[in-house]
Amino acid sequence: MAGGLKLNIDSGYDLKAYQYAPNVLISKKLWLGHPYILAINEKVWGKLSPEDQAAILRAAQTAYQSLGAVMDQSFNTQIDDLRNVGATVRILKPQEVAQWQTTTRYRDAQAKWVKEQEAKGVNDAGTVIKEVNAIMDETMQKNARHNE
Repeated sequence: MAGGLKLNIDSGYDLKAYQYAPNVLISKKLWLGHPYILAINEKVWGKLSPEDQAAILRAAQTAYQSLGAVMDQSFNTQIDDLRNVGATVRILKPQEVAQWQTTTRYRDAQAKWVKEQEAKGVNDAGTVIKEVNAIMDETMQKNARHNE
């Protein structure tokens, strides 16, 4: 019986998962590299001056630009290190990533979650999921363009 682990490359690397699962499939399109969501209440945001709002947006853009290069270098270093310790590393082809997304049926899981929330009286769960998916789709498209 074959088994496997699904981890971000950095988590698998830190946990030395390659000692137990030496065949590693990798795709930057499936890797988020420790995303941190910074959020602010909409009412609080609306009370900020335009200058403060602009400063926050500039800081976010600067962080994304500088951290992207750090994350790319970290990703490549970890792959090299995995190969150096004997792991077999293969980068997934775009069609394999698409197949992974289809096979996981994550959209079905999201739809189920929305129905569960609506049954509890949460009326905007579907809207929230659509907004999250739009953000994720945009992020993945940017990553795809960046990684080409």
